[in-house]
Amino acid sequence: FSSFILQFSHLHPHTSPPLTAMLISSPTASAAALMCLVIISADESFAFSPSLARSPFASLLARDSSTCTTRQSRATTTSTSTSTSLPLSSSSSKWDNLVDEDENGSGGGLDFGEELPGPRDMRYIEFNIGRQNRNFVDIRTAGGPEMTLDVYSRKPGDNAFWFTGKVARVSDVTPEQVVARQWSLIETHAARLRPIELYPGRGKLELWTAPGDSEMDVAYNRPTVQFVKMKRPEEGVEGLDAIKPGFVGFQGEIYEGGEDGFRTWRNDDGMPSQPEITATPEEVVERAPNDTEMEKIQEMLKGKDLNELFDNE
Repeated sequence: FSSFILQFSHLHPHTSPPLTAMLISSPTASAAALMCLVIISADESFAFSPSLARSPFASLLARDSSTCTTRQSRATTTSTSTSTSLPLSSSSSKWDNLVDEDENGSGGGLDFGEELPGPRDMRYIEFNIGRQNRNFVDIRTAGGPEMTLDVYSRKPGDNAFWFTGKVARVSDVTPEQVVARQWSLIETHAARLRPIELYPGRGKLELWTAPGDSEMDVAYNRPTVQFVKMKRPEEGVEGLDAIKPGFVGFQGEIYEGGEDGFRTWRNDDGMPSQPEITATPEEVVERAPNDTEMEKIQEMLKGKDLNELFDNE
């Protein structure tokens, strides 16, 4: 400690000798007192010498001087808009441009506001999202697509329904219950998935369901698929408290590779608002024969000379 103060005093001869002697004679002097000495004597010519930088107190000085600089910055910011930091050297670095998150009030990115009301185990956090996704996979593996539903979201009054994900349930849980039990998780995911189209209606979004794995029928506007509007938990869905998280699952939609997302246009009754899309013979895409068709072809050609067939043509 004494060696550090002597080096500091050598670099700054204008430092008060009594103050230096006091610090040398009192090894228990706090780091705060040393920082005050640094701030008092700091100017544009201050710089660490190589020997000073190797001092055992150099890290302490660097840490506490940055703390003092931050506090000085905050005090200066409230009184004037000129200088926001106290320079300790004549050369600037990238560290001088760092902004304290506490000072600008935000960590950056989109602000999704307060959480939607709902059970704690359905908050939109990584643990709950991962758990419900695993539950979905387990239930679907055991029960098949029949125990799943496709979920679509829309703003009230809008005819665009956005595909949001899929839910799964055990046999004792109804379709209304599987959605209502996970409502806050699903609606938050929809708002984050479509921040422009759906987030403005966050807290009032409607959730609709279709049979599991019916995306192709929905895309072709086939009238055999009708969406069903789900009730919000506060609209009288009973038995939710008895449903454990493991009885239901949710697998949210994720966009990859610049996907635009899947949406469909429907009326308020859940039926397509546009005519069904049908393929004409010219639009039928040629494909390779499947296994059953290959077996029939092989049976027809069994015992025949292929060269004779081509020669006859």
